[in-house]
This record gives sequence, structure tokens and C-alpha cells, in this order.
Amino acid sequence: MVKYIIFVELTPEFLQLPMEKRLGYVPKWSQLASRHGVKVVFWGMPMGVKENVVCVFETQSGNDAFFKFQREGLGPGTPDACKRIKGTRTIQVY
Repeated sequence: MVKYIIFVELTPEFLQLPMEKRLGYVPKWSQLASRHGVKVVFWGMPMGVKENVVCVFETQSGNDAFFKFQREGLGPGTPDACKRIKGTRTIQVY
């Protein structure tokens, strides 16, 4: 089993959305992760860092499953690319 701690910096445009709309993305991201064999262990609001959200994911399938999930979630090459997420930092733990 591999776990990933992800610090997510959200875009100013995304942060201007009402809280209810922003929270609506959490189930969508969880469903996307599940389709790739990745589980959301927990998420929260970090303090003392520039990022807005921290998530912990785990997978039994290894790096491939996680990186496919992350790539689809970020949407490179699509109209939605970089509309919600400005940047991420990932820590892989075992």
C-alpha cells in the first residue's frame, strides 16, 4: 500500500466561488479517485503553508493508478486545465 499526502493550492477564481459550490467538488474528486483504484483517506485545511487543502490518498495499485488519477483530475489539454488547481506538492509515504 502506498499513501500520498497532497498539498493543493487552489486558483483565486476557484476560491471566489461560494463555499457550497467548492465543497461540491469533494465528492467528484473522491469518485474520480475511486475509478482509478485510489481512496481518499481524509482531507482538511492546512495551516502555515500557502496551499489551501491537504488530502491523503492511498492505493494498493502503486504509482500508475495514482498518477493516472492525478492527471485526469488536473485535466491537462482540456478547457478545464488549471481552472481550479494552481499547483500541488506531493509526499509519497509507505
